[in-house]
Amino acid sequence: MDALTALVNALNLRAKLVYSGGVCGRWLMDHNSDTSVWFHLVSKGQGWVHSPSRETPLALENGDLILFLPHAPKHFLSYSAEHLPCDAADTRLTGWEGGESGFVCGEIELATPRSLLWQALPAEIVIKKNQAGDILAKLIELVIGEASGRRFGSDSVVERLCDSLFVLVIRYCIEEGLVGQGVFAAMQDRRLATVLGLIHQQPWQPWTIAELCSHAGISKTLLSEKFALYLGASPIEYLTLWRMQIAAHWLKETGMTVERVAERCGYESVPAFSKAFKRCLGASPGAFHRAETIK
Repeated sequence: MDALTALVNALNLRAKLVYSGGVCGRWLMDHNSDTSVWFHLVSKGQGWVHSPSRETPLALENGDLILFLPHAPKHFLSYSAEHLPCDAADTRLTGWEGGESGFVCGEIELATPRSLLWQALPAEIVIKKNQAGDILAKLIELVIGEASGRRFGSDSVVERLCDSLFVLVIRYCIEEGLVGQGVFAAMQDRRLATVLGLIHQQPWQPWTIAELCSHAGISKTLLSEKFALYLGASPIEYLTLWRMQIAAHWLKETGMTVERVAERCGYESVPAFSKAFKRCLGASPGAFHRAETIK
C-alpha cells in the first residue's frame, strides 16, 4: 500500500453526492464550507465561477472539474459571467435532459479542515477537460455517464467513483507541481514515501527514528533534514500530528469515547493523549467530541 492510499484509507475520505442533474434559469450555486471539500463536475452546458481569487469569472464547460477546499475564499457558481444573482430563488432544478446546464456536485467532509495537511493543497483546484490526462478523463466520463443514466444504484456508484476522483485530483496536483510543501510533496521522494506509508498505516506503533530509517534505507540526519524541508517537523513530531488527525476522525464516530481513541492511538495514558491532542488541534478531545456530536 502506498503512502497516499494509506492516508486516504486511514482518514476514511468518502464522497457524498449532493446534486446530480440539470439547472435552468438565472441559477446560482452557493456551496461554501469551512469543513468540506466541494467538487463540481460540469456534465452539460456551461457555468461561471465568481471568486475574489480571480479577476474575471472562470468559464467551466462540459467535462471540466473544479474543487474548493475549506480555505478557499467565498465563491459562487452562476449561469452568467456578467450577472451574479443575489440568491438562488430563480434557480430551477431539472432532470438531465431538461437542464440548460448539468452538474454532478458533492462534498468530502474533513475531520481537521484547517490542518497543514489540507492547507498544502491549492484552495481552488481547476482541471479542464483537455488537461485531465487519460485516466482522470476516463473516470470523469464514467461519473457523468453513470449520473446521467439514472439506473438502479446510480448515486451509490457515482459516490464511489468520486472517491477515486479525489485521489486522482491529489495526484494531478502533485504531478503538475501545484504542491511544493507538505505531505503530498514529500510523497514524491521514494524514501520519504516509505516512511510516510509506515506512519499512515500504523500510527499506533511506537516508531523510533532508527526503525523508520531502517525500513526506508536512509540515514537519521538525511531523514530529519527532508522532513524539516517538506513538513516543517521531525519524523516523530509528524507521527504525533498524524495520530491526532486519525484521533479526530475516530472522535467523530458514533459511540466512540476519548478513552478508546487514546488506546487506539497507542497512548497508555488518557491525560498524555489529551495533552497532545490539545497541543495539535487547539481543543481537548472531549470538547472536540462533544462539538461533533451536536452537529
